[in-house]
Amino acid sequence: MLVINDKLTINDDEIIGLVGKNGSGKTTLIKNALCLYGNAKVVIDGEDFCKSKDYSKLSAVFQDPSTQILALTCEDELKLQSLFHSVDFKIAKEIMGEYFDKDFYTLSDGYKKRFVISTVVSSKPKHILFDEPFANLDKYAVNLVKSAIPKGSLIAEHRIKEIRDLISRAYLIKNGDIREIDKEKLYDENFLKSEGLRGFSLPKIEMDVGKELLNYEGIRVRESEVVCLVGRNGIGKTTRLKKLVGKIYLVLQNPDLQFFEETVKVEVKDDYALSLFNLKDKADKSPFTLSYGEKMRVLIASAFASKYKVIGLDEPSVGMDGDALISFYDAIKILKEEKRGIIIATHDEDILALCNTIIDLEKLNS
Repeated sequence: MLVINDKLTINDDEIIGLVGKNGSGKTTLIKNALCLYGNAKVVIDGEDFCKSKDYSKLSAVFQDPSTQILALTCEDELKLQSLFHSVDFKIAKEIMGEYFDKDFYTLSDGYKKRFVISTVVSSKPKHILFDEPFANLDKYAVNLVKSAIPKGSLIAEHRIKEIRDLISRAYLIKNGDIREIDKEKLYDENFLKSEGLRGFSLPKIEMDVGKELLNYEGIRVRESEVVCLVGRNGIGKTTRLKKLVGKIYLVLQNPDLQFFEETVKVEVKDDYALSLFNLKDKADKSPFTLSYGEKMRVLIASAFASKYKVIGLDEPSVGMDGDALISFYDAIKILKEEKRGIIIATHDEDILALCNTIIDLEKLNS
């Protein structure tokens, strides 16, 4: 049994869910539980884990895969681990498939996430803490990872639909407080919205499409149309979007890598866009200090101000809580009303309701 701060208990025979808004403290709790910093109280089977720091008993998968690799390939990572403890190569081979021996830095974001998940699970610690494990994963990979997550694990995740059938119990973290909630609450759309969580359905945006704005290599976009690119990890969604640079305004996944100015006002460079996307009260703030949803809204406002008729978004919902998802929905509605065309590369079923047209790149490439 794993007990964290006398508030969160993980029995050996169950998988626990941890939910909460962006900034509520899910990642901090996981880092504290590993005794990386802070004054956490972590007990495994009655013993103080922070004294022994025996990471064969407790490990974690963090949000950024690049922060926890030592070798360039999944195969070499496991060979390195096997020098210190037993490793099950079969688990990693199943999760990574043909990319088991490929260079980490050549992988798609989805396969980078699979790389770290597979190496941690293959090392078989007694307890694993997962921080947003399903971000960037296609449906096939989500199912693979679900089948590999062992009992005794904790999953902190925004994609509520992916965990509610998998977990035994759930905890909500809010304002620094952790409390157990009835798992059935994760099916209650009113509860999810009130707590800023995801898992609720977005309504269709009913609007007629207009004239053609883009027709390039099988991707056709019209005014007020949302075209979604889907397909398995590594199929080339991001690559396809990058090929369109010059024809479209492209917003990539990590907002912080796309800010160049000290304030939101200077970043967006358009007072009308600031008003339209409800950013006037953030105008004098640094974009780096905003929540994830607000950062994405700044990037979309900048795209709007660029005057490009077609805007591309690469996995925009990664890291979004429920509040950010509603904000994103409102931003897409504005773009459609302004007769912009939008291309979204996504694995996220929560935003597929926004799509007028869905293009499966596997079929397009064949």
